[in-house]
Amino acid sequence: MEEKMTMEITNDRLEEAIKEYAADRTKERLTTVLNLLRPTKLFVPAMLQAPDRPIPCFLKNSNEEQFLVVYTSKEQIPEEPKSQAMLNMPFPACNNIVVKPELKLAGMVINPFSDNLVLKTELVQKLHEADEQAAKRAAQMKQVKMTPAQFQVFVKRQVEFGVLPKRLFTEKQEFMNKLCDEKEAFINEIFAGVFKEPKLNPYTENDYSVMALDIAEDLTLVRVDLPEKGLVPPLCYRIYLTINPKTGKAGYYTIEMSKEKDVRMLGEFLEDGKHIDHGVAPVEGAELQKIMDLARGEGAEMTS
Repeated sequence: MEEKMTMEITNDRLEEAIKEYAADRTKERLTTVLNLLRPTKLFVPAMLQAPDRPIPCFLKNSNEEQFLVVYTSKEQIPEEPKSQAMLNMPFPACNNIVVKPELKLAGMVINPFSDNLVLKTELVQKLHEADEQAAKRAAQMKQVKMTPAQFQVFVKRQVEFGVLPKRLFTEKQEFMNKLCDEKEAFINEIFAGVFKEPKLNPYTENDYSVMALDIAEDLTLVRVDLPEKGLVPPLCYRIYLTINPKTGKAGYYTIEMSKEKDVRMLGEFLEDGKHIDHGVAPVEGAELQKIMDLARGEGAEMTS
């Protein structure tokens, strides 16, 4: 195996999340692992049917079930048995192999000689179908012509209701630390990354305001005020991100524009992506206390 190839992949946070899941097999920890897996590249051992035709290797268990073998880093790859080739494959491409009916695979095994995390074919199939649907939506969006204003609304919704909560619940304390340290620059970088084309992005660092507060030993809170330029329902005036440094429990809360003049709604996004409607938001001076209560588990919830 060439050193250049093995240095291309490092998945430290993923490996940490896999160990956390092994120690406490909860749905939330599995979700974190899957969220970290989606954008990663993995090492896949292969045999060479021809110099330019590698075939992925499969591992058979005691029940004669076969699994696709993948590794998260070069350190996870055992010296023996050595593979003829080592492929560098995105996680969705690995899923594509597992779901091929003709292969009759029972799933995928990640780091079989250490973590031995098994993803059954049924789960991999769901991830594969979700990726296919996302690709179709992206293709459809390319075909729909948007005005610059419509595109700005589209991006803001993607970030406020998708990118930011997903990153918070996936990276947790690491994400909050970076947000507290870099403040407006970090938020601006996230939005700019989704806009992709600088000429389509009307915002700069000066359009955001980030205030970080260490409320107590069990609660860090960050308020992010967002640009009101191009604001339409149900986009956000601001968001609140919280974390308990002791337990790692995170919270994501939104102050949303409504169709009624001067009426703002209080929302919350959970780790599984579910949106909670907490009704009309309190006046700005009382928002902070309400968010603190919700972060500490107080207050009623109404799912939307």
